[in-house]
Amino acid sequence: GYKSLFKTEDEFYKDVHQIQSGTFWVFEKNDAPSIHCYWNRVVEQNHDLSYEDAVQSVQERLIDSVRIRSRSDVPLAYCMSGGVDSNAIISITSKILGFETHGFTIVNTDGRYDENELVNSSVDHLGIKHTKIKLNKKNFLENMQAIISHRMQPIATISYYAHWTLMKAINEQGYKVSFSGTAADELFSGYYDHHNLYLASIETDQSLYKNEEKAWKENTGRHVRNPFLQDADVFLKNPNFREHIYLDANLFKKFLRFDWSESFDEERYVEDNMRNRMMNELFHEATPVILREDDLNAMYFSIENRSPFLDRKLYEIAFSIPTKFLIRNGRGKAILRSALSGIVSPDILDEIKKVGFNAPILDLLDPNDKNTREFLLDESKIFNYIHKEKIEELLTRDILKNSESKFLFNFLNAKLIHENQF
Repeated sequence: GYKSLFKTEDEFYKDVHQIQSGTFWVFEKNDAPSIHCYWNRVVEQNHDLSYEDAVQSVQERLIDSVRIRSRSDVPLAYCMSGGVDSNAIISITSKILGFETHGFTIVNTDGRYDENELVNSSVDHLGIKHTKIKLNKKNFLENMQAIISHRMQPIATISYYAHWTLMKAINEQGYKVSFSGTAADELFSGYYDHHNLYLASIETDQSLYKNEEKAWKENTGRHVRNPFLQDADVFLKNPNFREHIYLDANLFKKFLRFDWSESFDEERYVEDNMRNRMMNELFHEATPVILREDDLNAMYFSIENRSPFLDRKLYEIAFSIPTKFLIRNGRGKAILRSALSGIVSPDILDEIKKVGFNAPILDLLDPNDKNTREFLLDESKIFNYIHKEKIEELLTRDILKNSESKFLFNFLNAKLIHENQF
């Protein structure tokens, strides 16, 4: 009956998409179907809000969101890194709510992704139960094949192979509910490019801009490896610059046997370039992919995944906060860090380097193993599209850049998908 309201199928499916994205709902009034907006994702910044009031509002709502999502008749497990996001949930659960807490952490050998000291600090600070899971090369290709066959789609990033390993360990210890810190980055400014966008957004306030630019150079800017983002003013020079998002894309084009490129598009929700970027990450780019991967991995082991940062009221509070408060003294997530003061380990809150939930592919793949090399380089239709010698050259390197590690993982996904008979 709903479909008959539209003149064309295109109109119908466009509206169904809007309903699924959480913008519209259909209900009946006086027996006449009608469409009404039940929630608007665009939230106006409240420029009358003080920093202190923003901190208090975030703290109260985040605690309430964790409390609501902690309702369970079975024990709860927590994905734990050395970052603010997962530790916010774990610390609130343990210190504020008084629940028994068990954190699970992936450990790898690459210093670029090592958060062991921070995790240990948090475990000691909270006195919680904790399990470390070491990544290794055992059964990596077999596991990849099993995961892809089960879901009938590729694994989005190498981080989600590591996450699958985490879910496996959580399942083996008997847990059926797990928590993640998904969406804190998108709500509170957690990515390195947010700093550059922030500087562009406050440029008209020269006093604030000069102080924050200096603080960025002294703090977060020292840890940025992306060459585009090492320029503090990259978005002042070009507000639409986005080449930093998939680093070395032009280099990897040369791996292909045909000319291919894809334009980058984003929705325009608000004029503020930083907040608009964050909304695109939240509604289109990062968060939807992360949630899908979280749920696919969790449900592989019949585990329910919960993400307390994805709370509508918390979102509305976060996006009502003036942009100028999001970063302070060159540190992202300023409001969230302040809201967690006295709750989360000071070592976690003071850390400015962003590691992220990541792993290098060479922690999982042994390119010197004869069977592995044969699997990757044997005759395959995938090489109708990709130059085999380019992949072979990558396999000779002892260390891969993050973008190269990602590309090799994507190649492996494509090869397995291409050859899998579902």
